[in-house]
Amino acid sequence: MIKVMLVDDHQLLREGLKTILENTNEFEVVAEATDGQNGLQQLETITPDIIILDIRMQPMDGITMLQQLANQHSQLPVVVLTTFDDQEPIQMALKLGAKGYLLKDATRETIIQTLHQALNGQVALEAEIAAKAFQLATPAVAPLSPQNQAILTAVAQGYHSKEIAQTMHLSERTIKAHLTQIYTDFGVFTRAEAVAYALKHHLIEI
Repeated sequence: MIKVMLVDDHQLLREGLKTILENTNEFEVVAEATDGQNGLQQLETITPDIIILDIRMQPMDGITMLQQLANQHSQLPVVVLTTFDDQEPIQMALKLGAKGYLLKDATRETIIQTLHQALNGQVALEAEIAAKAFQLATPAVAPLSPQNQAILTAVAQGYHSKEIAQTMHLSERTIKAHLTQIYTDFGVFTRAEAVAYALKHHLIEI
């Protein structure tokens, strides 16, 4: 049996996916998590063969979990299953190693096929998602200041504002003010979106 972890904050979706997967007699759902942090905690004691991951969750979203998985469980295949079909999260997820990116209206057959492809080391994308994934990047944007680049790089590596403040010998309030300015400059609202934007435009490296 192929062991699956589901990471999604919607219980009904998890239950539906579990039914679809286990009715094939090929897959067994061995773990369910409501956000990325909960998923990472469970990975300390459970070893699935593949993860199905949502993007928009609290407190830890799917992009942040992918960042952590890239460092800690880089061989574990992940398929994103979400309602978000914007270019940035698609490109960000693939850059961080996701083996598939599906929308939640995907058919049962598409989900199963994508999981098999991911388990075989392939990247599985439907035509519409692939088109957005490989669109040319928008023109270059103004670079970050060295300080803002250091702050956002630390955020991308999973550090919290308090930890960044201690490392950079600044107050936590100052770090948060810099992040707010970065959000404004990028036109985004969350840390994950800021990191995705910066990586997309090659403003930081992780």
